[in-house]
Amino acid sequence: MSPHEGSNERVRYMRQASSVMQKEFDKAKLEFPFEGDLLEIQTKEGKWLQTTRITFRSYDGPRRITTYDTKLTIDPLNIQSVHTSSYSQPYEGPVYYYGSNQEGGWRGTYKVLYSQELELDKVNNKYY
Repeated sequence: MSPHEGSNERVRYMRQASSVMQKEFDKAKLEFPFEGDLLEIQTKEGKWLQTTRITFRSYDGPRRITTYDTKLTIDPLNIQSVHTSSYSQPYEGPVYYYGSNQEGGWRGTYKVLYSQELELDKVNNKYY
């Protein structure tokens, strides 16, 4: 391998790392006006599903947040049986377009809101 080929490989690797860092940076700019231990969205059938923060903030349907009230110990010699309680509450905050801080408004579609209409590529089973 010539020294020139090695430098091309390093540049290619740096570009890949840069794109990953940019995605993380973009996520850091998103607003998350909620806190909780478990984020859930409700399907049309009434089933609750655990989800990520990014999907939760963009879901146009019933959402709820569960918070656990527990006291954990970090002393391994003092392990105790701890009573854990939790409470869930419906979340009625803003619905954002996926990946942005632009509010999309509540429509009750039971779908994630995107800023543009995406089409499903049935061969790859992905949205583009």
